[in-house]
Amino acid sequence: MQELLDDLSRVLGRGVSVDDVSGRVVAHSAQTDEVDAARVRAILTRRVPPEVAAWQERHGASSSAGPVRVPANEELGFQERVGFPLRHNGLLVGYLWVLGEVDPAAVVGHLPALAAGIGVGERAPIRVVVALEPRSVRTVPAAEPVPEPPGPVGVSDPHPPDRAGEAYQQALAAAELSRLDPALPRVARWADLGAYRLLLGASPDGVLAGLSEVLLTTLECYLDSGCDARATADALHLHRTSLYYRLGRIEAVTARSLSDGTARLELHLALKLVRLARRP
Repeated sequence: MQELLDDLSRVLGRGVSVDDVSGRVVAHSAQTDEVDAARVRAILTRRVPPEVAAWQERHGASSSAGPVRVPANEELGFQERVGFPLRHNGLLVGYLWVLGEVDPAAVVGHLPALAAGIGVGERAPIRVVVALEPRSVRTVPAAEPVPEPPGPVGVSDPHPPDRAGEAYQQALAAAELSRLDPALPRVARWADLGAYRLLLGASPDGVLAGLSEVLLTTLECYLDSGCDARATADALHLHRTSLYYRLGRIEAVTARSLSDGTARLELHLALKLVRLARRP
């Protein structure tokens, strides 16, 4: 694989790297001067940082059938890059990442060999699907369509097979909440649960990933004020134009609309959980 990556890097004139579905850095080419801080951290620790993985996932890394462009994030030290899903025998096994813009036609011919170099084994991700009426539990490859049995259904995030127990708990919670809360879809994915995920013990870090201290302060003040823009601007000594710019950045980074009440609840709860975690 190393030789393949080095050849591809020379052809593209850019640094490239391969991660498996668990976030482990499998291999990387010699990095060019364009390498960013997020990739340096991943290479040094041999693992994609959780907040970087969350940013990539927020832009469809695990669900895309083809190349996915992930925008830059200054707070994470993350430059724009393109991710190419790597599939072996039809199963997603990892991702090839190329910094900056790239012509997919120059890359696609290398993907099968890179995917074969990772192998599938026990790392191919799965989802657990739980139906309640009648009760059933299924495990499906993460790259395949999710079955939709009748009644309330819950679907987990992708997990490595050795974490199927965690996936089952996610799917079960999603199914039960789908039955209890009419605002949720009948087939509810763990990602659909918003603030419920935090109440069930999920880390708030993924919700707030990528927000700088300035944006976190702005968001908390805005939510604490009941989303009153004038009161927030006065409290932060900001012109309202500057406030609206910051709110727009918050929406872009979190991929959540501040006009959505459920999104506001999730963000507000995440902020307070971060404060609570600082309690001695």
